[in-house]
Amino acid sequence: MKRNVVAMLTCGAMAASLLAGCGGSSDAGAAAASSAAAASSAAAASSAAAEEAEAPAEEAAAEGEKSFEGETLSILVSAGWMDNRYDQTIERFEDTYGVTVDLQTIPADQYLDILQSGLDNGTCADIFWIQSNPAGAIESNIGNPEEYCIDFTGEEWQNVMSEARQSACIYNDHLYGLQIWHNSPEYVMVYNKTLFEELGITEVPTTYDELKADCEKIAAEGITPWFMPGADGWQHQLAFFQIGGVYTEGNENLFDDLNNNKQTFAGNETMLKVLEQFKELSDLGYFGEDWIGTDSTNMANEFGDRTIAMAMANSSYIKQIKEDTGTEDEFGLFLIPLADNTWFPTSPAGPTMFGYSGAQDPELVKEFFRFVCTPESLQEILDNSPSYTNLDVTVDIEQHWLPEEQELIASVDPAKMDTCVLQNATKYTNDYWMDFGEDMIAYCQGTMEANDVLANMDANRAMGAQTVGDPNWE
Repeated sequence: MKRNVVAMLTCGAMAASLLAGCGGSSDAGAAAASSAAAASSAAAASSAAAEEAEAPAEEAAAEGEKSFEGETLSILVSAGWMDNRYDQTIERFEDTYGVTVDLQTIPADQYLDILQSGLDNGTCADIFWIQSNPAGAIESNIGNPEEYCIDFTGEEWQNVMSEARQSACIYNDHLYGLQIWHNSPEYVMVYNKTLFEELGITEVPTTYDELKADCEKIAAEGITPWFMPGADGWQHQLAFFQIGGVYTEGNENLFDDLNNNKQTFAGNETMLKVLEQFKELSDLGYFGEDWIGTDSTNMANEFGDRTIAMAMANSSYIKQIKEDTGTEDEFGLFLIPLADNTWFPTSPAGPTMFGYSGAQDPELVKEFFRFVCTPESLQEILDNSPSYTNLDVTVDIEQHWLPEEQELIASVDPAKMDTCVLQNATKYTNDYWMDFGEDMIAYCQGTMEANDVLANMDANRAMGAQTVGDPNWE
């Protein structure tokens, strides 16, 4: 596998160096009943893959199937959406078909610009990814999927996905994407349970006032209460968006009205309250010194060293903390309690893979999608994941749910597990994720008002709606 990691790109270098090389990142309650094996060594995997490669090649030749020998398959993906969990599967695909996979990983803050340029110029990679959801993300991210995407309608792998995830992959009744993602509680609060107990915090906070009181107690010990990696550019927004259900309390038509341009973010009292509480925690120093300039690179070690007590993360991140640091501390999970939130972060959305209609060999693209959806590949992807403990698929594979995940799921009122997170329940919202994050930081720095942060999102959503010709914004 050829791996390209693009860390920095200037406008000139974008077209010249990267795009020219392109081919021519849920219903969690239902999954709680499921119950991580470490990956085999690279040498063993390579040896096994080599042995397995001979049979498919011989069978293809015998049956007269097309040979892909010597071809290159390019994949364009945002950082964090594939990571190492796909490496073994990709290597086995290369050995099986005699091809090379050119994996091009782009920083999150540059990814959409790179992707759009490639689509517009006809230089996109053979396979590309977007963050998709059931609220129209395909159209708003890709523009014209019927022009740019391979139509996979009728492929057997469609039913490998749960119905909820299929809805994020279909546009105008045609299947364009593949979403293989986990079903863990996404971006809840991970906390050091042992540390909490030592500080006399015997119950997790369920209200904002309780959270603030616990933060004060933790900060008094010289420990960062809630680690907030602002420099990543995409993480701090989760505190606002992952509590979608709390915004619907007393406003049950909110999501439908936002999608039909009948309500706005601006002026929403609960949204304003969440921003104000977020800023108050920032002003009190509870996110850590210079949180805006801090990234998440060392977060697991920060937990292991007890320099932080809490952080937003996928629930299965507990596994990564323990494996990376060897700490004997115990960890737990609770819901983000801003605005006294008690809603589960249900999210039938995630990084989704698409085939480019201008791919050098569309049949090779289709073969890769089929290969990824086999039970062997799905198990391999899960087993090689550094943090995820499960995959939301219908295929019978061995899941690795953590007791902490199951405990959190069991603690939530089932009636509060059906409301989607804000960014995936409303149209044109996730498309301006990074912009919203920049505005949140400006608000915390005192250069913008809270309602202006919300009003900017309204303006951006209107722009996205107009781009795709949404009649509700005409």
